[in-house]
Amino acid sequence: MTAPWLAPAAARSIPVLLGLLLLALTVSITAIDTLLALLIVATLLALTDPAERARYRLPLLLPMLTFAALTLVSAAAAADRAGALFESKHLIGLALFFIAANGFAGGDAVRRGLRWFFAAVGAVSLHAIVQTLACETPLALPGWVGVALRVKLEACRLHPFRAKGFFSIYMTLGGSLMIALTLGLALLVLGRRVPARSLLVAGAPAVVALGLTYVRSAWLGLAVATGILIVWGRRLWLVAPLALGMLLVLAVPSALRTRLLSFGNPEDPTVRERLYFWDAGRRMIEDAPLLGLGPGGVHRAYPAYKNPAARKPHTGHLHNNLVQIGAEHGLLGLGAWLWIWIAFFAGAGRIYAALPPARADDRALVAGSIAAVAAFLVAGCFEYNFGDSEVIDLLWIVMAFPFACAGEGSRPATAAPEPV
Repeated sequence: MTAPWLAPAAARSIPVLLGLLLLALTVSITAIDTLLALLIVATLLALTDPAERARYRLPLLLPMLTFAALTLVSAAAAADRAGALFESKHLIGLALFFIAANGFAGGDAVRRGLRWFFAAVGAVSLHAIVQTLACETPLALPGWVGVALRVKLEACRLHPFRAKGFFSIYMTLGGSLMIALTLGLALLVLGRRVPARSLLVAGAPAVVALGLTYVRSAWLGLAVATGILIVWGRRLWLVAPLALGMLLVLAVPSALRTRLLSFGNPEDPTVRERLYFWDAGRRMIEDAPLLGLGPGGVHRAYPAYKNPAARKPHTGHLHNNLVQIGAEHGLLGLGAWLWIWIAFFAGAGRIYAALPPARADDRALVAGSIAAVAAFLVAGCFEYNFGDSEVIDLLWIVMAFPFACAGEGSRPATAAPEPV
């Protein structure tokens, strides 16, 4: 028996923990894992209350359970069963979707959390910009600057630096900024009661920082999301300034222009390497079509499938979600994975259509969620962002926004602290 006050207290803590998690998703994997564990414990305690269990909603449960079950079956059938089962730990992140869908008491609660999140994104983006300036300048800087910016000044000046912020790699920063900018643009284009100044203050450095990551897949994902939102919001006039900005980038000689022009160039070394990765993945799928090699199987088996012309002797990911999941989870797991996204788009689309025009800000959240998922999937055609824990954890939360808005009024609102 639990104390009668414990379940309500746990339920009240969930929105606060979700707000803190949104902040942590921009800076620290350790904080993310800690808050995720606290959220799972708080949810389990809250569900000891029969009334809370009766209110709890489980959208997308069947496709997510199917994917989880097939992942575990694939792990059990893998050559390295223990290693594959350990790599299946990424399934824990699925809980975030259900926790967020129920933990946010409607659109207002989501927007309160996003105010904190966008402020953090702006601060992290400024940090990434200063980080890049410090690594690119020829001036001698004191050692404490590198410590404060979380870079090794001697090492980062040996090659063109790619902004990474507080993350271990630029790909994570690029994916996170792609999702954040998509949400901010959706609120600006489709919302009514939007703090436009605050979003622009955070968004401007975020655009610059995203450029400085040189992550082309994130640029492409954001471009697709932007196109979706411009057409959705009937703001076609936005095409002109965006096109002008792109022309300026292409007109001025820079590393940014070089990176843009290399996209899709078969002579580009990174493009060729991706083709080698994908070919290796195709052969992995041919050898284990139904259940794949098991989670983590690409890292273990890649040397045996490596193209002789490939530069990298080892890799843990094949720079494509479809190829990676097909190789590790098999075609059955890949089908279940695709089912998750199809079910999400169908469910979120129904929610958007059902929301009245008077709830324009909630509709903006739903549209932003849909566009962010589309951006993620497009970027995932050129990187394995489903395996990037910070990015996918953020996406699980963002995917919950439509269902939180649809369930508004089904549970008592819990006030979240206002940002200072």
